[in-house]
Amino acid sequence: MLLNEKQQRILSIIDAGQTTGEGIAEAIGSSMQMIRYYLDALSEDGYLKVAKVYDNATREFQVVRAYLTDKGKEALVKVAPDEVVPNAAPTDEMEQIIQALDRIAPIVEALPSDRAEIACVYLEDLQNEMKVVYRRKPQRIKAYFLALLGTALPAIAQTGKAKAFVEDARFLADKFGVTVKLPENLG
Repeated sequence: MLLNEKQQRILSIIDAGQTTGEGIAEAIGSSMQMIRYYLDALSEDGYLKVAKVYDNATREFQVVRAYLTDKGKEALVKVAPDEVVPNAAPTDEMEQIIQALDRIAPIVEALPSDRAEIACVYLEDLQNEMKVVYRRKPQRIKAYFLALLGTALPAIAQTGKAKAFVEDARFLADKFGVTVKLPENLG
């Protein structure tokens, strides 16, 4: 599963003992509103659990404790130190993913027009999701990727570049944590 730099940083901060919303926001240097967004997304994706209480004065839920799940702890083990620095440059892995998406773009455009039109929309959505760090959400990434494959694969042989497409699709499936069956024999 792919997490962006800020999500990785939040997991690291929680692992280091900062478990309140205010403490996490202060450590990240971000607003409580943004931290709540990230904590909710990480919680939805199973990386952490968040305990909240309603504050009548602010009329908002306040994060009183966040803690890592087993999935969150596993994600920390796989993180290199340079990946958890806020506002860091894209990692080599992220660059490889973006390059793979860029390589399949002309192949998708070469699909028959009825498939190319919708496949290009899915690919563009996926590219936008990956290129804008704060937008990266694993559920959407998987959905766009699977929709792209479902649209492109039935007609990919007609492009003459099926082998290149499938190679990049395998790489992306691995990086996105998606299990898919892709064609083996592409003459």
